[in-house]
This record gives sequence, C-alpha cells and structure tokens, in this order.
Amino acid sequence: MNRTNTPLIAVAVVAILLCLAFIVWGLANLPEVSMGIHGWIALGLGTVVSVAVGGGLAAILIISRRNGYDEAAHQVFKDSEPDL
Repeated sequence: MNRTNTPLIAVAVVAILLCLAFIVWGLANLPEVSMGIHGWIALGLGTVVSVAVGGGLAAILIISRRNGYDEAAHQVFKDSEPDL
C-alpha cells in the first residue's frame, strides 16, 4: 500500500463505519417497523437485477473497448470538420 491509497482507504473505512452506525441507530429507534415476506422478496429481486444490469453494462463497455468498436466512432469524429 503506497501513500496515495492511505487517505482513500481511510475515507472508505469511515464511510462504512458511518453506514453501520446509521443501521444500528435505525434498528434501535424504529423497532416497530417491519417488512413482510413480499417486501423481502422485492428487495432481494431488485438487488439481484440491479447488480446484474450493472455487471452486464460494465462487461459490454469492456468488450467494446477491447474489440476496438469505440475507435471507429472516435476516428469519424476526429476526421470531420466541427460546425461553427
């Protein structure tokens, strides 16, 4: 670990600790709030679908960059005259 990563790791640790503190506070102050089985199913499915869509889009981005699909569009833009 070099010196440039140390502040980033410290900020990440503080953010995670703040999130955990907020969760503990919420659980302690809102004990009567509950979620039924349909809410847990919706939460789980929403999480899985969101992660799948994000992963798919990231994969498409990486594949298109590695295969050079982005270069053709960049070259056309570079060769054309700008409209003034």
